[in-house]
Amino acid sequence: MSDKTVYKPIAFCAVVAFLVAAPHFLSLFYKQLLIEILIFGLFSLGFDIIYGFTGLLNFGMSVFFGLGGYMVLLPILHWHAGIWTALLICIAACSLFSLCYGCLIARFKSHYFVAFTIVVSMIFFYIAMGQRPITGSDEGLTIKVPALDFGFFTLSLYNTMTKYYFVLAICGLVFLIVRRFFRTPYGRAIVAVRENEARAQLIGYNTRNLKIASFTLSGVVAGIAGGLYVLHLGFTSANSFYWLWTARSVWWTITGGAGTLVGAFIGPAVLVFFEDLISTWNPDFYLIIMGAIMILMITLAPDGIAGLFKLRFSRREK
Repeated sequence: MSDKTVYKPIAFCAVVAFLVAAPHFLSLFYKQLLIEILIFGLFSLGFDIIYGFTGLLNFGMSVFFGLGGYMVLLPILHWHAGIWTALLICIAACSLFSLCYGCLIARFKSHYFVAFTIVVSMIFFYIAMGQRPITGSDEGLTIKVPALDFGFFTLSLYNTMTKYYFVLAICGLVFLIVRRFFRTPYGRAIVAVRENEARAQLIGYNTRNLKIASFTLSGVVAGIAGGLYVLHLGFTSANSFYWLWTARSVWWTITGGAGTLVGAFIGPAVLVFFEDLISTWNPDFYLIIMGAIMILMITLAPDGIAGLFKLRFSRREK
């Protein structure tokens, strides 16, 4: 039995045990920080699907994040929808939008694809900024987050412990679904597009449909993250469509390890923690320090933190 076979289940159980036990020994501030890390990890997972597993650089991930947030907030605000209903609306809306968007953009390749996603992201940002009655523009909209209704009992998301386990459960479920998907023949075919699209076409794959499927899944996952962020804050604004959110997802994913799934959560865990630590220590220069850390990490671990661990285990097996 290889070291990899032994260590993977041990590491998995250790991470699960930590995540389950963490809120019981962390302060309120760090509970809130961990909730944000989980949500940002889910957002990065959406980017990792399209970039790390499909090989397409989508610089418009903020579109899905912002859309998912508003698709949760608006039904609660105007229709007094419950959380489950709002999340279903979010998933349905993000699925339909991502599918239509994917059908439109799948024809583009390389830099044309990147340019198109940037333009669409800018368009959505300026539309959201201009539609103040609907979006609240840069001032945003606030909601009273409804309770989780389980039929026989309800749980308030204003309770930090309840909110933490709710976010953890959603993130864990989505992660397992995505992980299972990429272990199916269809998921492996999407990875084949990343490796060599021409060869994938040669052996009979419809690469356009594969890219559309990946784009749709990526958009839905990022949209769910946007919805959870709204439930976490009780607020969203047009700034959720801003390109900086896309930049963060790229930063987090590359740092954690693109194409690894778990790296999507490692990246935010490391960078969000250090960002908070350094900004508290030196608020004037923390962006410069964070940039230096980013350059150092890319130089020392070009495949990300998860890739570094994978390389270490592969060497031990030899």
